[in-house]
Amino acid sequence: MHSGKVTEEGRCEFERWYQADPENRRQYRNVQQIWSATLQIPEGELRSILARQNPVLQPAANVGRRRFSLGVGVAGACSLGVLGSLGFRWLTQASPIHVNRITSLRGERREVVLPDGTTLLINTGTLAEARLYEDRRIIDLEEGEIYFSVSHDAQRPFIVNAADSRIVVTGTQFNVRHERGHMQVSVASGSVSVSRGPWWNRESRALTRGQAVESDAAQMLGEVHSTDLSKRLAWQRGKVVFENTPLRQAIEEINRYLPKPARLDAPSLQDYRIAGIFSVDDPLALIDTLPDFAPVRVFHLPDGQVRISDR
Repeated sequence: MHSGKVTEEGRCEFERWYQADPENRRQYRNVQQIWSATLQIPEGELRSILARQNPVLQPAANVGRRRFSLGVGVAGACSLGVLGSLGFRWLTQASPIHVNRITSLRGERREVVLPDGTTLLINTGTLAEARLYEDRRIIDLEEGEIYFSVSHDAQRPFIVNAADSRIVVTGTQFNVRHERGHMQVSVASGSVSVSRGPWWNRESRALTRGQAVESDAAQMLGEVHSTDLSKRLAWQRGKVVFENTPLRQAIEEINRYLPKPARLDAPSLQDYRIAGIFSVDDPLALIDTLPDFAPVRVFHLPDGQVRISDR
């Protein structure tokens, strides 16, 4: 998953394994903690550890072999306490002091307040887990969207993991959206650091108020750009903003709030542009208004699904 070469088939296979058993998810989180620890060690120092623990594997012939060497070497280092000697107290903390499983149904928006005072505004169809340790705070956003108002604590960095990306702050307000491998970060106040990729080829971006960055399913981290916060955060007010938006993309956005996704059966209208501000509190009513500003017809099928065709 961190190789930079994962295929869509491999991603789907991983997702099936990840969802199959809670123990799989727990073990994957353990590996993520070790992975995060290695990112804090200077590359030269880490290679020195690998050379001491696994001299046979170190002279790897290719990148894949070097990655394997890293995994085995770090595992050995952890078992012998080498990383602990570098001062990574948090790596040895097996149990968080607080765990909160966060979910929201389709169309649901809710607020969660963590024990440290951090407020999370949860958008539709979100699945996440919050784990608070004595010296760090971690959110694993598996899918969905959350607006974070992070309580400032310079001694306890706040880390969000989403779509193989890592967002690090100490106290700020920002929004993270994650769906189908695509990740989007927008900053409302303060600053955040967004990084993605393995330590030997890691990309990082620094964002401040009014800026955003995105990454795609191919694990590419885009450039920082300005964003319209009122549009990006309209969901907090129960709104969705379309501005010269292709009909296909607009329906995909509306589908986030529908109990069953609507189907667009009008290939010639996929790129038809629409604009407006609409309420998502009644997404079926929103679908029914589409014929008012697009040349489409809306059919409600017996199974509850909605079909949209051209006139």
